[in-house]
Amino acid sequence: MSIEDSTPAEVVEIVGKTGMHGEAMQIKCRIKDGSNKGQVITRNCIGPVRIGDIIQLRETAREADSIGGR
Repeated sequence: MSIEDSTPAEVVEIVGKTGMHGEAMQIKCRIKDGSNKGQVITRNCIGPVRIGDIIQLRETAREADSIGGR
C-alpha cells in the first residue's frame, strides 16, 4: 500500500465512539481528490483524530453504518 493508492479526506465532524470497547471513532470526512471529490462520507477511524485532520482512505466508495441503530 503506497500513498498513490490512497485518497486524502478532511475530517469535518466527529460523530462519536464505536466498537465493542469504544476504541474507534466514527467520523464524517470530505473527499479531497478522485472521482468522489467533495462528497462527505461516514467512516470508522482508529487512533486520535480531530476536526480538520487529513486522513488517507484506501477506499472511498464504502461508508460505515450509523451508531446505535436498533
